[in-house]
Parts: sequence; structure tokens; C-alpha cells
Amino acid sequence: MKLNYRYTLAYAIITFFVLSIGFAIVYAALSRSATQATIGKLEDLNAVVAGQLRSGGSYTGHPSRANVRVARGVPADTARHAPLVRLRDEWEPALQSEVRMVRVTTYPVVRGQVYRVTSRAAVVEPRDAYLTGLMLVFAWTFVFLLALVVILSEVISWRILRPFTQTLRGIQQFQLSQQQRIALEPSRTTEFNVLNEFLLRMTTRAQSDYQGLKEFSENASHELQTPIATIKAKLELLLDSELTEPQLRLLTAMHDELERLSRINHSLTLLAKLEHFDTRPDTFTNLSQLVPATEAAFADLAEMKNLRTTQHIAPGVVVPLDEALAQLLLNNLLSNAIRHNQSGGEIRLQLTPEFLLLENTGHAPTAPVEELFGRFKKGNAALDSIGIGLAIVRRISELYGHCVSYTYAEGWHRIRLDFAPMLAGQ
Repeated sequence: MKLNYRYTLAYAIITFFVLSIGFAIVYAALSRSATQATIGKLEDLNAVVAGQLRSGGSYTGHPSRANVRVARGVPADTARHAPLVRLRDEWEPALQSEVRMVRVTTYPVVRGQVYRVTSRAAVVEPRDAYLTGLMLVFAWTFVFLLALVVILSEVISWRILRPFTQTLRGIQQFQLSQQQRIALEPSRTTEFNVLNEFLLRMTTRAQSDYQGLKEFSENASHELQTPIATIKAKLELLLDSELTEPQLRLLTAMHDELERLSRINHSLTLLAKLEHFDTRPDTFTNLSQLVPATEAAFADLAEMKNLRTTQHIAPGVVVPLDEALAQLLLNNLLSNAIRHNQSGGEIRLQLTPEFLLLENTGHAPTAPVEELFGRFKKGNAALDSIGIGLAIVRRISELYGHCVSYTYAEGWHRIRLDFAPMLAGQ
């Protein structure tokens, strides 16, 4: 969920709770106001009755006489009592229903005699239709505020978060291999400027470290080639001379280790080149032709280990992949399948417009399968392998958006290359 949507959702929830609390407060205030207003009117009515009694007039002709009761002969000490208010539900014969009634009793003194004046009236409470009306008002208010919050949130968020959005876009487009500063937009928000300064320092340092590491890798690989070739040539000369058996075994072991060092240097150089390889979107390779040809090139090696190979190749499978890199990828996959197989085992190849699947028999890997795509990770330490082949396979796949996975189950190693969804089968 986007940041501005989260803000909008938070504002909507806050608005809902505030309006709900406000509705409860308004409802309680209306109920209290209706009761207090009725009590005030009844107190005024009692005062009018007391005034008429003092003037000697009769109250029998007053329109409200049906709701007023006057009694005299009340004990004198009751004159000091405050007005008595009683609120309860009573049956109203005229309405044939219970009505909330309020009674107010006062004790006026007229010509030295204490009277008890009691008046009553129905309280109009905000129920039923009133409550429905209030709910509709608050519902429409909530809808209006919600729409206003959504619109203003989009506008304000776009304005305030624009530098942050530009920063995210700059991070997504930033590449270490390109010696260009990350594109950041200045902002009037202090926190965004602090973030931009931090990102600028970190990316500049990362580019510097990356460039230094790149130069070191290239120089080290280049400088190692000459001494390795020289030592290898001298060892081969020594192997051709007359040597004792212990000397021959020692020199042979040295030659094998030097050969392994040469392969490591070559693979690391290749990986370094792949890190800076520029892909072309219009480069495609026909795997339906390349896979069988590559398998045929490895047929002699497979026959030496008495391996049986089966193929299921769909015709016309063309995928976005440089042909040289595709050849390198298949070479690594097939060499691994042969090297990590057992004598008399089997290799299966399946190619469809969606994926390439290579399966081979073999012993279970000694390392977790998710780690075998790392550098110098080997499934079997006893085998003569430098552990970089799958790292090269993964890097080539990543260059073109393909996904490679490795599993092992029931004695079968399975490496599956899923082609990029939008381009599969082209």
C-alpha cells in the first residue's frame, strides 16, 4: 500500500471515530437540553400560577390548568424547600402509550399561607425519527469529510511527498556500474533533505568502493595470467624430463592445482565481465537448436561415465538471451550434470516455451541447495569442482530477467530455468 493511501486510511478511521464520539455527545446534549428546557418552562408556569394566586385571580381559566395542580394548607416549613423535579415514564391515556413526563413542584407563599403548585409536561426526546435524522446528518457529514480527506490527501501528499517519490525513483534507477551521481530532488522538508544527504554520501562511497574493487579484480586477474602460464609451462617441461616416481607424483599434483587455479582465475574474470555486461533487448537465441547441439558436444564425456541422456525439446523456442552467454550457461549446466552424476546414471533435458529443465541422478548435496548458487559453493566437496559454475548460470539468468532454481529430491538434481514471462516463447 502506498504511503499516501496509508495516510488517507488513517485520516478516514480518525474521522469516523471522531464523528461517532461527536454523535454520542450531541445526542446526550440534546436529551439533556430537552429535559432542562421542559423543567425551565414548568418552573416559569409555576411562577405564573403563584403570581395569579397573589393577585387574587383564578387559575381555572388558564390554558394549562389541566397540567397544574394547586394545593393549600401545606406545612409552613415546606416553603423553604427547593423546587422538586421528578422524571419518569407515565401512561398517557390520550396517546395510549407511555410518555416521558417531568413534574416540577414549587412551594410559593401567598398571604402567609404555603401553597404546593405541581405542573407536568411531556419531554420531547431525540428518539426514533429524531435519532434517524441525526444519524443521517452525521452519515452525510462523514461521507463529505471522507471525500474531502481523500481528495486533499492525494493533492497534499503529491505535493509534500514529491521529493520522496523522486528519491525512490532515483534509487531504482541508480547503478553502481555507471559512474553517475544519484538523481535526488531538493526539498523544503528537513527530513527529506537529511535522507538525500545520507543517500548521496552512501552511493558515492559505494561507487568508489565498487570502482576500486572492479579495478582490483581486473588487474589481479590480468596479472595472474602471466605467472600462471609461465609456471605451467615450466612444470610441463619438468614432467617431460627424467624424474623419480615421488618427484613425478609431486609435480603432477602441483600441475593439477595450478590447472585448478587457472580455472578459478578464468571463472572469476568471467563473472567480473558479466557484472558489467550490457544486455541488448533485441538479442534472441533459438534454444531448440542450441540445446541439442550442446548436448551432442558433451556426449563423449557422458559416455565415459556410462550416462544415459534423454531429451524432450519443443520446436521453435526462442528466448531473449545472447547466444554466447546461452552457450556458456548450457555448458555449465551440462558439465555440472555430468560431474555430479554417478556411473550408470541418467540425464534428462526438457525444453518448453516457458522453461528449461535439466535433471540428473547423483548423490545428495552436502550443502543447502539455496547456497549452491553462491561463489565457491559445492554440493560435494570431494569432487574436482571450483564451485563457480552455478553462480555464472544465475548471473546470466538475472541479466535477462529469467529465474533459475535448484532442487534435490529422491536422488534427482533438478535445475529449472523459467524464462521471463512477457518474453517466453518469442
